[in-house]
Amino acid sequence: MSPLGIQHIFRMTTLDRLDVLVYSESALTRLTHQQFADSIRFVDPDVIVLTEPQHEHRLRQLAPGECAIATLGGYATRGVQTHTNGSVGLVVVDDLDGLATLPPPVRDGSLTSGCERYLLSDLLSIEIDLTRLETSLDGRESYEDALRRQTLDGSCTHLSTNANPSYRSEWSGLLVQGVMPGANVRQGHQQSGLAHLQLHADGVVSSRTFTPDEFGLRTLDQVGRTRAETLREAGFDSREAVAAASLSEIQDLPGFGQSTAKTAIQSATATVEGEVRRFADDGCPRADPVFIDIETDGLSPTMVWLIGVLDRKGSESYLSFIARDPDTPGKAVTEFMSWLTDSVANRPIVAYNGYGFDFPVLEEHIERHCPEYLDAWRELWLFDPYRWATDGDHAILPGRTNKLEDVAPALGWEADETGLSGASVARLFQRWQANPCPETELDWERHQRYCEDDVRSLAHVFDALADASRIDTGGDTTEETGSSTTSTQGTLGDF
Repeated sequence: MSPLGIQHIFRMTTLDRLDVLVYSESALTRLTHQQFADSIRFVDPDVIVLTEPQHEHRLRQLAPGECAIATLGGYATRGVQTHTNGSVGLVVVDDLDGLATLPPPVRDGSLTSGCERYLLSDLLSIEIDLTRLETSLDGRESYEDALRRQTLDGSCTHLSTNANPSYRSEWSGLLVQGVMPGANVRQGHQQSGLAHLQLHADGVVSSRTFTPDEFGLRTLDQVGRTRAETLREAGFDSREAVAAASLSEIQDLPGFGQSTAKTAIQSATATVEGEVRRFADDGCPRADPVFIDIETDGLSPTMVWLIGVLDRKGSESYLSFIARDPDTPGKAVTEFMSWLTDSVANRPIVAYNGYGFDFPVLEEHIERHCPEYLDAWRELWLFDPYRWATDGDHAILPGRTNKLEDVAPALGWEADETGLSGASVARLFQRWQANPCPETELDWERHQRYCEDDVRSLAHVFDALADASRIDTGGDTTEETGSSTTSTQGTLGDF
């Protein structure tokens, strides 16, 4: 280590991106050993961030050798920790002195000139005054004073462990992004235990938060904390072990019984084998479907600005209906409905979690912007494979959750690496919507690729549902291997 306490840790991949896994204090105390291992294996991080250094030794035993562990807090001063991948650099500083003595960008090759730099610290805090409805950035003055003592080459995003991953705001040129789940209770992420952030070379940060229940045995349908502990005590400490178990081995455990045991085994089998476990045929369309996905300016949208459509009847075609101008909020919806009424008759319109978002949002915006198509929309055959599988007890889907982003990869879908997420897409469009200018304009092609990937992954999941062999529900499971020939499906976890 150099006199300044600089660590240089390199992990080169084909993409200029750093994957960062952040554990909250709550997660560090709640996660079991198996859940820790599962979370690291699932995220495959370049860097793990801890604010409780006493857990560092435990995680080093579980993390692969090329994964770096960056720590903040505790009694030991660690100076500056640098982690790079191509043109992306993560610099971790634990005090103002370290912030004022950042390494030059070229001198030792750790950060190249023009590198997209991310500074991670606990030196900035987001405070919310509910009385005045004001937000303040505590520590800003001393932080900016330390930055003035050295030169940053290239753009920079300032990551704070005192703000949620959903927080991102610019303070007079200081772009602040949160990384810690549950850091701001009022921002609504108190239950999230860990976060996966992807830091990209163009300054885009995509993030996803998880609860401990999304790892280990708790991901199995109908297996909560008590049943997970029962399984572990009986020697079934992984999904693979449950999938290989016989029905009698599981149903005789306290708190299970035959129905619950069948569901747990089927859920484990679906995840381990990466396949749909299907129990019924009724209601699944056989006609040629039209697959859709929409992009909006948020969860309570004022604008549907992009609709992606995959039509595989005849020669396969993919279409994008897009409104680039914030002053034409109904353009995409109107053009979509004009095409739909001319081209689609008596065929199902398929959207994943469509009844939870896409379908009601589209109906609301059709009524608002092109009401002449409202009757035609209401007569369409709408199909939601998520609701069909879960609410209808027709199938068990693989994946640690029933979200499309988990189910599609579990079924073998390889996502297009756009570096975007639903949240970041909405946030970037909101910025463009508020101030359309060259600095805020979206990379439209990149956003259309993101939407297209969602639509094609939906089609991949639909095909897996439609092609899965129906499992008879009248018999039993095979005692020797635990391979199920029957199942009684319970209610899966919420979307």
